[in-house]
Amino acid sequence: MKSINIFCCLLLSILSLEGTEILREVEFHDGTRLLLKLKDETITFKRFLSNNKIKTIELKLSDTKELHLTSASPVERLKKITDLLEQLRDENFKQRENAAAKLGSLGDGFQDILKTNIDDSLDPEVRWRLRRILSKLPPKSSLAFDQIRSETGKLKGQVIKFNGTTQYHGAELKLDRESVKSIKQISERFNPDGYFIINDEYSPDIPITNIKIDFNSSLKGKILRAGENINKTYESIGVSFLSMRQNSYLTVSPKEIEGIKHGNSATNHRPLFEGNISARFCNPINPAESRAVSFLGLHVGLVKPGGTTLTAYDSHDKKIEATTNKDGHQFIGIMSKTPITRFTISANTDIDTTFSFDDLIFTNLQNTNGPNDNKTTLLTLKNGDRISCERLTFPSEINKKDQWLTAFPAAKGLRQLNIKMSSVASIKINNLKSDEENSSPHLWCLLEDNSTIKIHLPPELSPNSELGNFSLSELKINALWSSKNTLNYYDGELTVPNEGAAILIRRDPVYVEDYVFNKDSFEGIRKDSSKIKYKFSRMPSIWFRKKINKYELSTNLKLVDGQNIYCSKQSLFSIQKITNTHIILSAAEKKVCSIPLAKINSINF
Repeated sequence: MKSINIFCCLLLSILSLEGTEILREVEFHDGTRLLLKLKDETITFKRFLSNNKIKTIELKLSDTKELHLTSASPVERLKKITDLLEQLRDENFKQRENAAAKLGSLGDGFQDILKTNIDDSLDPEVRWRLRRILSKLPPKSSLAFDQIRSETGKLKGQVIKFNGTTQYHGAELKLDRESVKSIKQISERFNPDGYFIINDEYSPDIPITNIKIDFNSSLKGKILRAGENINKTYESIGVSFLSMRQNSYLTVSPKEIEGIKHGNSATNHRPLFEGNISARFCNPINPAESRAVSFLGLHVGLVKPGGTTLTAYDSHDKKIEATTNKDGHQFIGIMSKTPITRFTISANTDIDTTFSFDDLIFTNLQNTNGPNDNKTTLLTLKNGDRISCERLTFPSEINKKDQWLTAFPAAKGLRQLNIKMSSVASIKINNLKSDEENSSPHLWCLLEDNSTIKIHLPPELSPNSELGNFSLSELKINALWSSKNTLNYYDGELTVPNEGAAILIRRDPVYVEDYVFNKDSFEGIRKDSSKIKYKFSRMPSIWFRKKINKYELSTNLKLVDGQNIYCSKQSLFSIQKITNTHIILSAAEKKVCSIPLAKINSINF
């Protein structure tokens, strides 16, 4: 009897293990990222070995820290490439030509194997053909193999028959190679602000799929020389540099950073090794467009503890700083839940003015305005899930609790979702537009609730707001400035007179005791009775209040033209309704404003 009980307990434990679920972040090819409970299934993996042989192994999903899938079958592609490399040595000229052409179409992702064959081949024609193929291939933009980081290390090869199902917000979700890009274990190192610093270049927390820049050669294989301007050299893989010192630029130096084998390091040109450097992530096809990454890391040299700081800025422009704490050289990496759009490297002149850096690595580029520009809408939930949607259906009453949003995901295998509005963090609909040089002059107005709105300047008429058609006298204004200028802030405390204003032109503010808005100008009277007058079209920054009130804000609307509307019971505007085409706002004086969704950049809850 006792043995039967033991057997039953063992059987129950085995069954419970088979049904074990693990929490993982799953990224789809369209940019959707979800936290999902997955079955801890066994993965069959054909591992690619250094001698070009394949070994089949099996491991549990729970044993993997990261799993990245390619869109094609890598083992099959590798076999074709190996055969084509052999055909480059064929006696038949047409056969060699045909093999080279096919390698050009299959080689993206296998650039390292082609480079190895250049070094290993004794045939000058083979080396010449492979160099030509590499020069025409893009920078390594796709994964050649499926990749796994397990408990024992990094593996590359191919996952066999990857598929499965799980539940997400009540809908069944299919997981397969066509839809899933990666599956990652969620790091426990993230602090409450959503980031952590890595100072170990061999840390298992560094993502296994990175773009690497070693500053030895350009993307076309050209050797870089000291003094050469490389600000734009790597834009076609997504990063653009800028020296923060006037009349200087990023260049390379033969000065090696300790710990890195041979090659250049990157630094400022004039003076060498001095002056801060900035970089931003960009669209390789159109570098003027911004992109973002979840991780960046680099080796920094010629440093002292506290002497050099790597500062990353996320898509909300929040700063993440990591400062050197060693002598000579150090690896610094930053992992962030909120995508990083740009970074700076700066020296603390009180400690050390010099630095250089090398081996910059960063993860795949993300679109900060949504996965596919204006083709889809990016829905972000408060738990960090990001869902690329073809369309959304909003509830009839947006401000009531327990209302449901219906989302129609773009990802394959993900069906219609019903999501509580209380769990929604933001919705990005369109890209921000850059200021048009030929746009008609207007004023920018910062309201008491921190909203920024446009003020029209119609000829022969008084200024009025674009939203709600309010006159300046009807608005609770904190600051006002011309569209031809930028808003200036005062470092100290403004002592704005009652019923007066502070004008910021140079370092010190000019105060007026009284002022009036004319049809085309601002006119103020100083304490000594002298008058100051500015045309609206060229008006500097004018502050009317000392500080911004802190309201309990429920929703924030960012418009594509730069207007920023905060909505609450105390604010000028509040959201009345969201339809499939418009956002309806109610405002003071019982006014109603209708904004097309085509003019909305994002809705933040």
